[in-house]
Amino acid sequence: MQSILATPENENILGTCSISPSPRKKIDTTDAGIPLLQKGAINVFINMPCPLKVATRNCLEQFITAYNEVSRVPIYSPSLQDGKTKDIEGQLKSAQSEDEIPEILVASGLHTVFSEAFRKRFIDTRIYVPAIPDEALSKLTDTYRHLVLDKNIGIVGTGFWNLVCDLSVETTVPYPKQWTDLVNPIYRDQISVHGYNGKASIAALLLLLRERLGNQAITDFGQNIRNIWHFAEILKRLDTDEPRRTPFNLLPNAASVQMPSKKRGAIFEFQEGPVLAPMLMYVKASKAELCKPFVHFFFSEVMRKNLRRGDFYLADDFDWKREFCFPDWNYLVKNDYEQISESLNAELKKGLRPDAFTM
Repeated sequence: MQSILATPENENILGTCSISPSPRKKIDTTDAGIPLLQKGAINVFINMPCPLKVATRNCLEQFITAYNEVSRVPIYSPSLQDGKTKDIEGQLKSAQSEDEIPEILVASGLHTVFSEAFRKRFIDTRIYVPAIPDEALSKLTDTYRHLVLDKNIGIVGTGFWNLVCDLSVETTVPYPKQWTDLVNPIYRDQISVHGYNGKASIAALLLLLRERLGNQAITDFGQNIRNIWHFAEILKRLDTDEPRRTPFNLLPNAASVQMPSKKRGAIFEFQEGPVLAPMLMYVKASKAELCKPFVHFFFSEVMRKNLRRGDFYLADDFDWKREFCFPDWNYLVKNDYEQISESLNAELKKGLRPDAFTM
């Protein structure tokens, strides 16, 4: 492992960039009183997929405990102190200066990092830079290397979304052959989707449908959805007598790989590949050297094994030339991801059944 990416222009940007502040509510602690940032420490915010939270926490706690015993600058993470994700995201979105953000940010979704205000303050300015080692960077295709180097998108790995088929459900409809088939009305009430807090968490797929078929495709897809439940509820009902279970279930692979082997279910793979669920990691450019031990550990065999349990792979473990799907990155970096998500959800809900979220 060599160096964490940083660009020569960082020093000038850090000294001259100025962005007008927006109204905000200052957040110092979680609702439980856990400090979000600790002065004089290497602060780390981590947002992992639910199925990986406990295992990742165990890995990091062991590393951080050992590191803090010998280091003059400790690592601190509210994510390991029962810090709630919404509090951590609130801190990031309200932050105005470098002092209000953690030295290291790990995100398994785009909703915070690609929200417009945060991106303009800390990503576009390169206050944050990708935390990807040179050897991992070399494994990327030219397209994704360009995203890291030129667009400052800190892609360190990826998971996937796929269809899980409940083989206990008798159905007369053919299996879909590609993602766009899911808007076909023959699949009315045949699909369940992982979601939380009254929202569907399938923005990447919805963007793909809109790119390929137009806005109406999102509403058409919504009409085919029977349930929007948390993945645990979907897996619990799979291969049971639950009358609302469906033959096709759209889940993150971090969840679907936990499906009990006794269940009559199978992960269905489209020829065009799965929808990517990229994982991002950033460090402060001004503290990149200080953050190296954490980045080294993140790319260690211990963390690799942990991530593989959830079908997540670090950038140098994934074949970036294989078939997979993802929305246009150029569109994502030019727009507010929060607004995009709200717009997609609004279109989706036009087609949803009133009881789609009801358990």
